[in-house]
Parts: sequence; C-alpha cells; structure tokens
Amino acid sequence: MFILYVLEECPYCNNSLKELKNRKIKHKSIVVKNTDEDKNFYKKQNGMNTFPQIFVQVDKDNFLKIGGNNDLMEVLEQCNNIKNSSSSLDSIYYTYRNIYEK
Repeated sequence: MFILYVLEECPYCNNSLKELKNRKIKHKSIVVKNTDEDKNFYKKQNGMNTFPQIFVQVDKDNFLKIGGNNDLMEVLEQCNNIKNSSSSLDSIYYTYRNIYEK
C-alpha cells in the first residue's frame, strides 16, 4: 500500500492520487494542513521538502520512501516493465532494491 502525505489543492498531490486511483492501486492519503507549521513538521519528519511525500508499506512496520510525484511515476513505470516481463524473481528483487534505495 502507498501512503501519501498531501496538501489540498496541490497539483502534484492530486496527480499522484489520480494515478494511483486510475491504476486501482491501494493507497492512503493523509492531508497535511497548508500552514507553515504543519508543512515544516512533515518536511522535517519525512526528510522531504516538497509534497506529496510518498511511501510504500513493505510489511506491517516498515515503509520505504518513494519521494514525490515524479518519483512515483518512475516507480509505477518500473513496476509496469517488471509486470510485462518474464524476469526471474531474483532480477525483480534486484530491480526493486534499485528503485527504492536511492
């Protein structure tokens, strides 16, 4: 599942949410109040300066940072490439690690 920290009326946030919805990918959005205090809190907490701030849940307690909207689009494209290939599980795992460990 993808977790997105989003701002209301943010075009990049809206694009990410729309893309996940259109692809029927499970996700949860957390709306951050558009105040300097709240934005600065999430910027510091998540180590990102822009919104959306996107993570993917890999198991019950672990999340990997994806990044922003452009990073999400790259990950989704890589996932499409993997889905449409006849790659072995080892090569999929290797690709997965390269996508998420930037």
